[in-house]
Amino acid sequence: MRVGGEDILVLSVPLPQLRYPEGTTSAEHEIIDAVLEGLTVKEIAERRNASLRTVTTQLGAIFRKANVNSQAELIAIMTEDGANEADGA
Repeated sequence: MRVGGEDILVLSVPLPQLRYPEGTTSAEHEIIDAVLEGLTVKEIAERRNASLRTVTTQLGAIFRKANVNSQAELIAIMTEDGANEADGA
């Protein structure tokens, strides 16, 4: 593939299958996905056409179910190495 007059190599790497924390809903999965994309709470709210309070409340529920206290901890358990911790495996 050529970009800007230069040849570049494009690799396709399959992403690991995420294991969401036990008991989370499909709506919560969407929020987790958005957190993993690096979106802020405001950006998640805008994407979901929800209020900041709603997203914050949903994040709180996700944190309880995942037994974490922050988005950083959530990201850590959702990575390939930490995914087993999310569901107790």
